[in-house]
This record gives sequence, structure tokens and C-alpha cells, in this order.
Amino acid sequence: MKSLKVSTYRKLDFIVAIVHLAIVLGLIFVYFRYLFWPTAPFVFSFVIAMMLQKPLRAIDKKLKSKKWHTFFSILFVVLLLVIVLGPVALLLSLAIGQISDFVSSLIQQMSDLPKLLGDIRTWLLDVLQFLPDSIYNDLASSLNELITNVQNGMSLSEMQIDPSTITNGISSGIGGIYNVARNIPSALIGIVIGVIATIYFTKDYTIVTKAIVRQLPENKKTLLPELKHIFSTTVLKLIRSYGLIMLVTFTELCISFYVMQMAGVLKTNYIPLIALAIAVFDILPVAGTGGILIPWIIISLILGNYQLAIGLLITYALISVIRQYIEPKIVGSSLGVHPLITLASMYFGLKLFGFMGIIIMPLCIMTLKAFNDSGRIHLYKSAERN
Repeated sequence: MKSLKVSTYRKLDFIVAIVHLAIVLGLIFVYFRYLFWPTAPFVFSFVIAMMLQKPLRAIDKKLKSKKWHTFFSILFVVLLLVIVLGPVALLLSLAIGQISDFVSSLIQQMSDLPKLLGDIRTWLLDVLQFLPDSIYNDLASSLNELITNVQNGMSLSEMQIDPSTITNGISSGIGGIYNVARNIPSALIGIVIGVIATIYFTKDYTIVTKAIVRQLPENKKTLLPELKHIFSTTVLKLIRSYGLIMLVTFTELCISFYVMQMAGVLKTNYIPLIALAIAVFDILPVAGTGGILIPWIIISLILGNYQLAIGLLITYALISVIRQYIEPKIVGSSLGVHPLITLASMYFGLKLFGFMGIIIMPLCIMTLKAFNDSGRIHLYKSAERN
């Protein structure tokens, strides 16, 4: 009878845990799906205010008075805007101009794609010559048919263009531009509100946090300090670390590409844009710089551009070696999130929340894991506790 009761209690605990997890996941989904952007100015302003507290407290301690607290709060926020947002806005404007020119150049170079496909066909047929004649002939026939169909499909003279398709495309483009233009005032209002909220949060940070803590039950009053500690020691540290790694990778790529350009090996006017795209891709789990550089090397070999292939191979080798050396030093102890979990969270984030979900979901996973490891929540059994 006693064992039956214990078994019943365990089942109830399990059901309660499942319901609790479902509620938490449901709240997270609702927030990031419907409430994230309306609350974003206040969330980001609170995080910025939290990061500014350390230097502010140091100044208050140095002056032994809080008379100048409001002045320095406003000063730090203004300096942050000038030092951080100024260069970011400049870089964004330059990047948009580069992307526009790059897309135009890419469209013009699409005419070379049939030739590239022909070169790939020739290269593959040369590689496959070791196969028996019967197999080789079948593969060659299938490959020739495939490449020919693709080339014919890309030929403008073979394409049937419906005028209504062009009209609809133009209408959609105008509608998209209108939607972007319509959202600009809303974005500007959000930025202004965010700046004002940052000043107030920075100035009255202690008052705000104490007011929040007062609303919590007695056994949950340490939740906010723990959340701040976990965020600053894990998530924020990881973002900072990989941001630095991305900057190092971007610098290495720019130097390598400019050296190849001066040597006459690489011919492009979009080196910073290409380097930035590869550096961002490098942060993705599993992928890395090889996800772009290796196909580029293979295509260069197929086209007979051996100097470029060698240059890219040396670049890839140097980046890989330096990455393996600096990553443990910069990142330190890993959060222990398996790359497969990170990849899955990015995919689900993209499907559930759009592009921002690629960033949001991995951060949520890291935060939940940090809370689970600290014992604050119990979502699953950690390896150390088995």
C-alpha cells in the first residue's frame, strides 16, 4: 500500500513537472511571438542600465556622494550612444550601400553561370573516368542531360515570362517598400523611448530593482540577483567572447583577401562585405568558415583558378589554427550546450519567431541550462548529478 502511494506521488510529481515545463515554454513562446518587440525598448534599456551600474557605483564611491549620480547617469548613456550607436549606424549605412552594389554585380555575373556549369560537367567527367565504361556512360548521359536542362532553363530566350508576373512582382516590391517606410516612424519612436527609458533605468536602477524584488514571494527574493549573475557570467560573457572571435576572424579574412587582391589573385571590390558574411557564418554551430571557403576552393579548382584556390586554402588553414588557439582562451569554460542542441534551437527559433529567433532561442537555451545547473530550476538531470 505504501509503495502504491509512493508510486502515485511520483506520477503526480512527473505530471506537475510536465505541466510546469509546458506553461514555461508557452509563456516564452507567447512573449517572443507577440510581446518581444513592444517591450524591446524597455528590455534593452534595462540591460544597458544594468551594465552601467558598475562604473556608476565606482564614481559614487569615489565622490562619496550621490549628488552627481543623475548627471553621470545621463553622461554615460549619451557617451554610450555616441561611442557605440554612432559607429554602428555608420557601418550599417556603408553595409547597405555595399550590399546593394554587390547584388547588382551578382545579377550581372549570372550570365557566367552556364559556363561554370559546363566547366563543372567537364571536371566531373574527367574525375569519373576510372569507372567501368557502362557505368561511366550512364552517369555521363545523366549529367549531360541535367546540365543541359539547367542551362536551357536559365536561358532568357527559352523562358516564358508572363506580363502579369512582372506586374505582381512590381506591386509586391512597392508594397514591401511601403511597409518598410511605414515602420520607420515606429522604429524611431521605439529608439527615442528606449533612450529615455535607459536614462531613467540607469538613474533609478536601485529603486526599480527593489520595487521588483518587493513583489516576489519571500523564497524568490534572490531570483533577480541570481538572474543578473547568471546573465552576466554566462550569456553576456559568451556573447562578448564570440563577438571578439568574430572580429578576429573578420580581420584575418580582410587581411588575407587584401593580400590576394594586391597579388592579383582575387578580383573583387566587396572584400569587407564578403569577410563579414563569412565571419558571421563562422559563429554558426557545425558550419564555420569552411562552410563557405571550402566550396569556394573547390569551385576555384574546377575553374582552373589554382592561385586563388591555394590562397583560400592557406587562409582557411590559418583561420582554423588561430581559432583553435584563441577560442579556449577567450571563451573559457563552455556552457556545455551541444552543437546539435544549438543548431536545433536556431532552426526552431527561425520557424517560430523568424530571423530574430536564430539569436533568441539559443540565448533562452543557454539561460535555462545555467538556471538548471545552478539548481534554481529542475528541467532535466545534469550529467554531474547522475
